[in-house]
Amino acid sequence: MTSKGPHEIKLENGDTLTEDSAEIARIWITDGAGSSVWIAANCLEDPYMFGCLMADTVRHAAVAYAGTWSLDEAEALQAIVNGVSDELRDQFTAIETIQQGSLN
Repeated sequence: MTSKGPHEIKLENGDTLTEDSAEIARIWITDGAGSSVWIAANCLEDPYMFGCLMADTVRHAAVAYAGTWSLDEAEALQAIVNGVSDELRDQFTAIETIQQGSLN
């Protein structure tokens, strides 16, 4: 399976990635078919730190949504937080895991 998709995020003009850099998460959505999520838990041992990384990601997402869709950044942030909260409360929805976590 290839790791590239037709609508992948371009990484040029970003931070320089070195051999010490690690991709922690990759998230894809397919219109009408749900999401595909990969987490490299072996690259970040502490789940608390993963939560901190997700909080940083949410803040960056608010900036991106505000700039892309001419939204107020605080409103974009609140909408994202509301979506996260709603989804976390809905723990009755089964998720399908195709690869169990391991160090391999």
